[in-house]
Amino acid sequence: MVIITLAAIFIPDPPHPLEEDRCGFAFCEVCMKEAPYTCSACRTTRYCSPRCQGTDWRVHRQSCKIHQSLNEMNTRIAMTPPKRPPLGQCTGCNAKVGEGRRLAMCKDCGYQACGSCESHYSRGTCYCPNSNFGKKYCQMEPRWYHTNGRGRGYAGDRHPETHGQPYPNEMYEPAKRACDNCGLVTKVFKKEYRDPWVWH
Repeated sequence: MVIITLAAIFIPDPPHPLEEDRCGFAFCEVCMKEAPYTCSACRTTRYCSPRCQGTDWRVHRQSCKIHQSLNEMNTRIAMTPPKRPPLGQCTGCNAKVGEGRRLAMCKDCGYQACGSCESHYSRGTCYCPNSNFGKKYCQMEPRWYHTNGRGRGYAGDRHPETHGQPYPNEMYEPAKRACDNCGLVTKVFKKEYRDPWVWH
């Protein structure tokens, strides 16, 4: 026998905890103040405080489930490797490349780019999640266009090459450790310096 109390019907589950998110120009769903927090479940709806989140929970909990489902679907799509493109055809612009013209080709995912697409911010990004045409993202300064070519950004460790001008020591974690991308034991950037928007 199942007993349902009035409290179970009229008092909703408590809201999910808030996460701090440094995205700029975001406003609270309730009071329109600056909102440094997002719902930790859907990662979409923004709040200025746990109080506003609690106020909005009855309204938000339905859309929260929808956003969670959409996020899971988008993650699956972003992580699904696309089919290898046909040889001799630029993956970026679909142009067939004749004899005498060169295509840059990623050995890992098969992405091919002609000269104009190779220098483009999105068409020049191959489908590999942790590198671009064999150059590992962990060895480069963070940039917003470091993605898997399908919108999912690189969020791993960074230890960029210095090219003679070293980065300040305060940018690095205190102790050396293995990079989560390439496995090299070295000093890696602190989390706040891996954010591409810090570099603009």
